[in-house]
Amino acid sequence: MPAVLSCPECGDTGWKPTSRPDGSPAVAVCFCRDAAPAPARLEDIGVPPYFCERARFDYFFKVSPALERARQTVFKWADAYPDVKSGLLLTGPAGVGKTHLAVSLLRHILLERRISVAARFEYVPRLLREVQRVWNDPLLIDERRLAEVTRAEIVVLDQLGADTGWDKRVQERLLYILNRCILGECVLICTTTFPLQAAEQSTLADQITVRGVSLLHEACRAVPMPGEDYRDKVINPGLSV
Repeated sequence: MPAVLSCPECGDTGWKPTSRPDGSPAVAVCFCRDAAPAPARLEDIGVPPYFCERARFDYFFKVSPALERARQTVFKWADAYPDVKSGLLLTGPAGVGKTHLAVSLLRHILLERRISVAARFEYVPRLLREVQRVWNDPLLIDERRLAEVTRAEIVVLDQLGADTGWDKRVQERLLYILNRCILGECVLICTTTFPLQAAEQSTLADQITVRGVSLLHEACRAVPMPGEDYRDKVINPGLSV
């Protein structure tokens, strides 16, 4: 017996076809999804408590034109979702607000626009340890833990490359996760302190391999965030050496 669709507008996908002002095809949130409850707390999708209240677009300090451009880019993406063509890769040194903007994006979509969409926030070094099911066999993967990530429609991977043990087995584990996310049609929002290109320091490819960076180019648009550490220069400059 064929399944009965509960929403004829979207066929139970949650997204209905529409068009942009120029006539090109697009999608919009269907009323059936918009009426569904959004998550009550960002903590429920893995966001660290520190960022749950502090990370908002309005709280992002405009310390330079480059960072303001990055804020506007991420806000426009969050405001346009799901009518987006790719994810985002936020690149820049520590303390410029990459994680702040990634969480602000989740807040805007889930709590401010109240779009009911499955989302996950993952700190990459912790995720890599947790999906490793047996410590003496790093090639085995905890599929239940990985399913929490790949079932989501928006996945934030925070701090790509930020680990002390990026040997070949760890790199392969991350490539497996990236592949599963992309094949599962997750939208990726990634942050990293490692540059895509550099002459005198390690690059993201050194950490996650050239293939890993290639996958990110396929799935994400790069958003550069140059600048100085806001925590060091503004919040607590007394700790500077």
